[in-house]
Amino acid sequence: MEGRVPLKTVRSHYTFHTTLPDGRLGLYNSKTGAVVCADVEEAGKLLSVLEDPVGNSESSFLPALVSQGFVVRDNCDELSDIRKWSNAFLSDERLLHLTMLPAEACNFACPYCFQYNKRHLFMKPWVYDAALELIKRSAAENQSRGQRTHIKISWFGGEPTLAAPKIMAFQSRLRALSAKCDLDVKCTMVTNGYLLTSSLFKKLLDVNIREFQVTLDGDNTTHDQLRTLKNGKPTFNAIYENLKRISQLPNEVQFKMTIRVNFLRTTIAAARNMTDMFVADFGHDNRFQIYCRPVYHFDTARDDIQTLASNICSIDEGIGLQRALAKMVMEQLKVSTPGGLFDPLPMPTPAWCPCERKYSYVIGADGLLFPCDNLIGDENYTIGHLSEDGTPLYNSRATLWKGDCLSDNDCLTCKLLPVCMGGCLRARIISKRQPCFWSESEILRSLQEHIELSTPRCTTG
Repeated sequence: MEGRVPLKTVRSHYTFHTTLPDGRLGLYNSKTGAVVCADVEEAGKLLSVLEDPVGNSESSFLPALVSQGFVVRDNCDELSDIRKWSNAFLSDERLLHLTMLPAEACNFACPYCFQYNKRHLFMKPWVYDAALELIKRSAAENQSRGQRTHIKISWFGGEPTLAAPKIMAFQSRLRALSAKCDLDVKCTMVTNGYLLTSSLFKKLLDVNIREFQVTLDGDNTTHDQLRTLKNGKPTFNAIYENLKRISQLPNEVQFKMTIRVNFLRTTIAAARNMTDMFVADFGHDNRFQIYCRPVYHFDTARDDIQTLASNICSIDEGIGLQRALAKMVMEQLKVSTPGGLFDPLPMPTPAWCPCERKYSYVIGADGLLFPCDNLIGDENYTIGHLSEDGTPLYNSRATLWKGDCLSDNDCLTCKLLPVCMGGCLRARIISKRQPCFWSESEILRSLQEHIELSTPRCTTG
């Protein structure tokens, strides 16, 4: 192994190591995301180099440890590196992300809906116009700097398909603007799937919406208790039939369809049934993906969720169950890496949530700007509004949500900072709690599980 190594090196503050039951050594660095698994024969030597890189400066392991960030220069300011990386992402004017709420209304009556307040509004025509003006201005400013503009449009709600004609009209105008301004555009939609017929789906594809997420709450026995129409009628069969018809589109028609399966403590069997159905009906189609997540308890202006409160999993319980479900699907699909299903080991991220970005906007149906997609409809937490000429006009609350996310002293010394970046701002600002999702002991357990899931063994030599 070759490579030049700085004369004075130390173990990175963000390096974790654990010994697996079979004697192998697992390494993980939360700043670089690097993972290494050393065989039993190499484990002792590798750990010795990690703990004393200067005394083992001639080791053939050292260059690899340095290149992957497990060992760093003794004068390396890793926290400064993280700040620069995060700030560059948060303030990058080249990426404009608009979460559009064409319908702050829904045809479903889900008791756990996290939309804070249902205002029953449809997006006003001038808001669509203003959003295009915002894109146009951003593109012109970037072009003047010699930079290309990357646009992400996320259609959210409520239920966006209730406003499908308006969405398609906007998308057609965006496509014309994209051709004129050389924009790189990516468009996604989160929908309950009830109105997503194959006919509508093809029309959405035609206007460049290529990524979709549909949620199912297990099989029909549980889904039709939790995700009903407002009149109480069931929805599972209509949604599932839509998905099956979409899967019959020719393979050359490219899209990404992600099925999210929600579960409660009492619906695990139904979630397993749903994953069995997915494997049978969509497992052959790489355009379809699936993942399972617990229902979360978010505060809203309603108390509907109290009917389910006793069945909602704790964080640790939910993580354990979603891991078990992911492993089951991996075995059924005969895949050796978790991919989008669930990777127990978190990777570094420049921000916990994209809503923290300066050029990320959640645009309400009437032009109000919300700080978070979990606070949609709560006018007490708006951070401003979009003017008719497309200018975002912020109020005094905006600095809480668009400021420095690395201001908590406890976070700044934490070894998990690069995978958390201070955690959920909503939890900090509204719930007044430390939103720690991970612990160091959990990371070590997750490292072992990550290595066990990634079947091929890896070495550093």
